[in-house]
Amino acid sequence: MEALKAINTRRSIRKYQRRKIPSRVVKELIKAGANAPSSFNSQPWVFITTTDKNKMKQISEYKSQRSKFMADAPLLIACCYDETRAKTVHNPENVACAVENILIASNAMGIGTCYIGAFDPEYPEIEKSIIKAFRLPKHVKVVCLITAGYPDEKPKPKKMRKLSEIWKNEVF
Repeated sequence: MEALKAINTRRSIRKYQRRKIPSRVVKELIKAGANAPSSFNSQPWVFITTTDKNKMKQISEYKSQRSKFMADAPLLIACCYDETRAKTVHNPENVACAVENILIASNAMGIGTCYIGAFDPEYPEIEKSIIKAFRLPKHVKVVCLITAGYPDEKPKPKKMRKLSEIWKNEVF
C-alpha cells in the first residue's frame, strides 16, 4: 500500500478475526517502529509482544480499563522505553513516533490495530497491571499498548476537522 493511503485510511480496529499474525509479520512491524526518529538517535524503545490470552485478560479485567476488547486480540504489543538507554524528557514522544510507524505499517500490511493509553493518573492500577503482566523492571516505563489482528470489522470513515480549522500559515 502506498504511504499516504496507509496513513489516510488507518482506523482503530477493536474486533479481530481469530487468525494468528505470522511471526515474520510481527517482526516487520517491530522493525518499522525501530526505524522511527528519536531525540539524539537514542532509540529508547522496547516492544514486548504477546499472544498469551491470560496476560491480555489480566490487563483488561480492571474496572477502570475501558479497552476490554484487548483480551480478544490475537496480538498485544506493550510499547515502552528504557530509562537506562536514554535519560531524556523526550522518551515518551520518541516511543510515540515508533508507535505511529507500527500503526501505519500495520494498516499497509492488512493488519488492524488500536492504540490504547497505558496509564492514567486517575487509574494507576491499569499501569500496575501492565507492569505486573510483563514483569517490567523499574527502569522500563510503559507508554501505550497496541492491539493487533486481522480486522473483523470495517469502521465508518471518521469525521475529520476541516483543514482551515487546524492549519494556520505563518501566524495563528
